[in-house]
Amino acid sequence: MTAKSAELYQKVLTLDLEGQTASYYDEDYQATIPYKEAAEYALAQSSAFSAKPDPAPLRAFIEKHPTSRFIENAYSTLGYYYGQMASKEDAAKFFEDYTAKFPEDKNAVRSYIQRIVKDKDPLDKGIALAEKLRKDLSGEPLNPDDRQSLAELYGLKDDPAKVEEVYGKDFLDDYLSNSYYALTGYANFWVGREKNLASAEAAADLALKIRPDDWFVYAQVAGIYNKLNRTDKALAVFGPEFVKTFDGEQAALSNYATFWTNTGTNLDSALAAAKRAVELTPDYYNHFALGQVLFKLKRYDEALAAAEKAVELLKPIAAKNPNYPTQRFEGLVKQIKEAMAKK
Repeated sequence: MTAKSAELYQKVLTLDLEGQTASYYDEDYQATIPYKEAAEYALAQSSAFSAKPDPAPLRAFIEKHPTSRFIENAYSTLGYYYGQMASKEDAAKFFEDYTAKFPEDKNAVRSYIQRIVKDKDPLDKGIALAEKLRKDLSGEPLNPDDRQSLAELYGLKDDPAKVEEVYGKDFLDDYLSNSYYALTGYANFWVGREKNLASAEAAADLALKIRPDDWFVYAQVAGIYNKLNRTDKALAVFGPEFVKTFDGEQAALSNYATFWTNTGTNLDSALAAAKRAVELTPDYYNHFALGQVLFKLKRYDEALAAAEKAVELLKPIAAKNPNYPTQRFEGLVKQIKEAMAKK
C-alpha cells in the first residue's frame, strides 16, 4: 500500500495542468492548498518515516515551500528524526533552527530538551530551555514530562537541591491541586447540566482520594453528592465522622453546620458542630452559623440569642468599614423575630 500510495502521489506531480494551479480546501489547516504541494509533502513525510528514514526530502520541501501550511508539521516530523537518529552535531543544528523559527512551540522546545538529555550535553542550554518551558510556555495544568526533563538536567549538573526544587514534594502538591480542581470542576459542570452523571460522581470520588486531609474538599465533594441526590454518600464523607475527625477546626465545623442547615437534614449533628465552633472561636460568623441551625430547628429563643450576639460582635468591624455587608446577619435576627411573632 505504501508503494501504491507513492505511485499515485508521483502521478499528481507529473500531471500536465497546462499552467493552471489545482487546489483543494483542507479543513484541518483551514487553508487552500495546491494538490502538487500536498503530494510533495506526503512523499517527503513518507521518506522520513520509512524503514530507512531519510530527512532530505522534508528538508528540501522546507527550502522550496517556506510559507507552506505544512511547514510546522514538517519541522515536527523532522524533530523526531533528529531527536532519535541523527548525530549530535546534526541534531544541534536542526534544533537551533527549529526553535528559532518556532520559539513559542512547546513541542519544538521539548524535542530539543529531550535530545540534550539523551546526549547529556549541552546541559546549560537544556536547563535554559526547560526553565523557559516551565515559566513561560507550560501554563496549567503542569506538564509532568517537562518537569521530569528539567529534573534530569539538574541531576546531570549534579545539583540535587534544584532537582528537589523543580520535581520534589512541592511539584506533587501543585499537580494534585490542579487535578483536584479539574475533577471537581468537571463534576459540577456536568451535574449542572444533568448529564454524564456517572462520570461526574466518579470524578468527585477521585477528588476526595487526591486530597483526603483537606476538610474543604469534603465539603465540596459532599455538595456534588447532594446535587446528585446521593445524600447517603454526602453523609458518609461529610457526616458525624467528619465532625470527629476535624473537631479542632472551627472553620470546618461552621462550614459543616451551614451546609447541613441549608440542606435541611442532619441537623442535630450540624448543631453540635456549630456549638463546638463557637467554643473554639466565639466570633460573629460562628454565632451566626449557630443561630441559623437553631432557627432551622425552630428553637427560636436560642436562635435569637445567637443571631443577636453575631450582630453585636460584628458592630466594631462594621464601624471601621461602613461598606461591610451586615444585611445578612441583621436579616437573620429579623426572620427569627417574625417567626416568634407568628408562633
